[in-house]
Amino acid sequence: MRKFAGELFEGIELRPGNKDQVVQAFDVDDTLTRKPDNFDNTGLTKDQFFDAAREFPADPAVAELARLLYSKGDSIAIATARPAERLMETIEWLQRNDIPFDQIMLSKGVEPSGIAKQEMLQYLQDKYRMVGTLFDDSPYNIEGAMHQGIDAVHLRKNDPYWAANPENVYRLTT
Repeated sequence: MRKFAGELFEGIELRPGNKDQVVQAFDVDDTLTRKPDNFDNTGLTKDQFFDAAREFPADPAVAELARLLYSKGDSIAIATARPAERLMETIEWLQRNDIPFDQIMLSKGVEPSGIAKQEMLQYLQDKYRMVGTLFDDSPYNIEGAMHQGIDAVHLRKNDPYWAANPENVYRLTT
């Protein structure tokens, strides 16, 4: 396991990037996770939400997609706005839910996630043949991926939260 960092994120890799591989990027919360029925996070702080998310189950369809892509030879990167201090609990959640990953990147909280994830995606672009797709619930992270020329799938699981918490997104250049 090797640690690495950018200006806006910190991470670890279980396996180094491979220029012969495609990497698929998955968000954790409201993408790989599934909130319990009637759970409303619009009034929670991010820390309160992340505390509650420790016990959320995996979304069966999204987790199965990650497993399928991995079994077909793609690398899996976890790109999350969770704070870097939550690295170990995030790894434990992924392992408990049998979700494979080669890289995990967590935000330093310096910029909104739509900007931090662009830096994460740039890092992946440097390490792999290509970034296949970003799977995420945030419209701002989807917009950021598009600024980087990366396909994205918007999982519309958390629209009320994002409507109440807008982010400014601009194209991050290095």
